[in-house]
Amino acid sequence: MKILKNTTFLFCVLIAFASCKKDKSILGVDGQPENDGLNASVCDTAIITAFTKKTDSIISFNDKLKYLGSNQDPTFGRMDVGLYMNANIPNGVTFVSFGDDANLVSSEIILVVNTINFVGDQSTALTYSVFALDSVLDNSRPYFTSNTRLHNKNSLLGVYTGTYSVLDSKLVLRIPIDNNFAKSILNNPQYLIDNSTFLSKYKGFYITAAGSNLNPGTSAGAQGVIAHFNLEDPLSGFYLRYQKGTPSATKENLSFRFQFSGSNALRFNTVKFDASTGNYLLNNQLTGDSILGNQNLFLKGLGATRIKLKIPFLDYLKNYADTVPLAINRAEFSFYVDPSFLGVVGSGVYYTPPKLALLPLDSTGKETYAIDQLSSTDFNLRYGGDFDATNNRYVFNIARHVQAILNKEKKNWGFHLVVADPERTEVIRRDNIAERVVLAGNNHPTLRPRFKVTYIKYKHDK
Repeated sequence: MKILKNTTFLFCVLIAFASCKKDKSILGVDGQPENDGLNASVCDTAIITAFTKKTDSIISFNDKLKYLGSNQDPTFGRMDVGLYMNANIPNGVTFVSFGDDANLVSSEIILVVNTINFVGDQSTALTYSVFALDSVLDNSRPYFTSNTRLHNKNSLLGVYTGTYSVLDSKLVLRIPIDNNFAKSILNNPQYLIDNSTFLSKYKGFYITAAGSNLNPGTSAGAQGVIAHFNLEDPLSGFYLRYQKGTPSATKENLSFRFQFSGSNALRFNTVKFDASTGNYLLNNQLTGDSILGNQNLFLKGLGATRIKLKIPFLDYLKNYADTVPLAINRAEFSFYVDPSFLGVVGSGVYYTPPKLALLPLDSTGKETYAIDQLSSTDFNLRYGGDFDATNNRYVFNIARHVQAILNKEKKNWGFHLVVADPERTEVIRRDNIAERVVLAGNNHPTLRPRFKVTYIKYKHDK
């Protein structure tokens, strides 16, 4: 059986290589004697094997833009995105005091929506629950999206079921907070002498919409929504609203805002992804049926999925280069969006990721950089990765990396295709793009993933 498999593989790569055609448009090959020609050729028949994998937990970076919400995507399944954050006394203020006669009127958390690029249906009424943290957030350590152990599940501070509203001309999420918790802050100035003392007592909040009842149907308000929030917007914060003296309609209403920004601010997302209620082609690939990658490939941001690629033809090309030296002009990967999976499903809207990254793997399966990502010239002019809306595809060119494989400077351990900005200073981030896309699979008659290599053969060098 092993001999049969090896023979079949060799037959396939020989067909692919035999299908390569001389490209006389390169370097004027047609004007040279046959024996002296550089033998420029193009091959676009190499077989790519690809399938969808689930991503392990990712790091959530501490910055001002964070996601929150729950979405039941008819194609990808359910995703719940929670938010850990601490509230801070603003501007280094010390010895905050509301006075002995301060009386609480209300308190709430306000989060300002950053963009209108929602994932799902923004009209969905979600149930948001707010819990108190029982661990101080540490600015010196990384936090992973799987970490949901930092809050007290028995310390529920607020529940709100509803949608976004407009406040001061901004779209916001408003969650009322328990009066007893707010009064403890208002009437205990010993914890307000400085920000570090405040954080040691009131460690922060965890907000989740995971308790929302959703379904993947097409009716309005059913699929749920994940939104992007700006925690450093001047309107975002934890508010205490109070009066001085005996509460009365004639008394002045005062307000104090604890901010989600500053040098001690910590903000990170949690992500729970369950594909079991999504498309069976996705769910079965994630549970081990890689053959279904022949039909479709599924990519989702926020560290949900990635695609594993194998190109056996590169190994054959490397062996061929031992006999006939090759110079790679272009090594192009093209991935096409499958138009049968729409970006709008019922009332839910699902945008295509603006960027993808194609990353070589090492012998342990760890993602590395393509050589073409390391030089700003190569990256800016050749590497690619942006969504081409005209042709409905993503294109990459990693000519230098393929040349390094042929030169035996790198090995062909395969690649990952991921939702990320491919710029090497940004590609580590998987928590800042939430969009998703369905790509045509390996057996699609016209839109399958393609590897097109343009190379020159130097006949007389060996």
